[in-house]
Amino acid sequence: MSTRKGELVDAVLAGFGRTAERALRMNQVAAAELGVNASDMQCLQLLQQGPRPAGELAALTGLTTASMTGMIDRLEKAGFVTRVRDETDRRRVLVHLRLERATADIAPIYHPLLGRWRGALADYSEPELTLIADFLARIERGFDDELS
Repeated sequence: MSTRKGELVDAVLAGFGRTAERALRMNQVAAAELGVNASDMQCLQLLQQGPRPAGELAALTGLTTASMTGMIDRLEKAGFVTRVRDETDRRRVLVHLRLERATADIAPIYHPLLGRWRGALADYSEPELTLIADFLARIERGFDDELS
């Protein structure tokens, strides 16, 4: 690998670290604005991908099932989530994000940041965006491989 290419790879990797740190800080700010804790915020973000069973949420957040039950109770009381019995397996309960509450209270916190990202992406051509999307997909697969 050329010296310049190695320097660029190092710069990109360093950028990931800085970006991850900023994402954590942004989530802490959002959690504080919503009156929830950082773990609650992580759970709400996971639910943006769709309903999940409590056990899966516990595994993804690293919490015990008892702690997850307490979290879901708090988030349900605050109006962020609901528990719904799974239609295909009545023994299983899925946790759903209340979209109206997320749209009203969570989205406005992140909207300015997403607008900045859209603005930054608007400067790239379609082939460049294809490259960026491919790169991010590869990064996600790397995470998935390491986490499984």
